[in-house]
Amino acid sequence: MFRLKEIRLENGLKRSELARLTGIHQNTIANYENEERQAPYETLILFADFFSVSIDELLGRDGTVNPNPLIPSSHEQKLLNRYRALPQEDRERIDKIVEIFEETKS
Repeated sequence: MFRLKEIRLENGLKRSELARLTGIHQNTIANYENEERQAPYETLILFADFFSVSIDELLGRDGTVNPNPLIPSSHEQKLLNRYRALPQEDRERIDKIVEIFEETKS
């Protein structure tokens, strides 16, 4: 969700004032605010700098990174490496423990 309109209003600016101050036509700003057009990255930087906000904030992102579920975290990778270093007999015991946890979850 592009937050340009919200941030503009929070700063008490009319669209025409923002257009005059940034040199971007107010119809173009309206298109960005209504998400009818996407602002190029140079324009995103301009708006972010103008309002002293991050581009993430301008784009409505909260800054948290959603991890890719296909890529193990560093902690998961460490556990996987430790598991792989175990003898087969110990791996099988761990597998059984995990199965018990899965069964109690159901």
